[in-house]
Amino acid sequence: MTDKEIRVKLKELDRLYAEHANNQGQGDFEMQNKLRIELLDSFLALKPYLKKRTKLQWYEPTYNYAITGNLEYIEAAREDLAHIIGEDADSDSSEKA
Repeated sequence: MTDKEIRVKLKELDRLYAEHANNQGQGDFEMQNKLRIELLDSFLALKPYLKKRTKLQWYEPTYNYAITGNLEYIEAAREDLAHIIGEDADSDSSEKA
């Protein structure tokens, strides 16, 4: 995967977590299960990259618990993704300067 593809996938993972958080407490279990599968597939695809860039000490359990729908872990995973995406944006702007 290229850096651009990784950034797109990171943003998509963040969007999926946000959607998953919004769906908690609603009775649409089919949608929640669909999101869990998408989140797991996306997380597994990005896992090697996340491992290198995460600020979390225990990133894998955090992302996995977030997939189960735990709002605290969803928030922690999204904060970590924002950190990684922000670092990528900073490195892009410094390369252009």
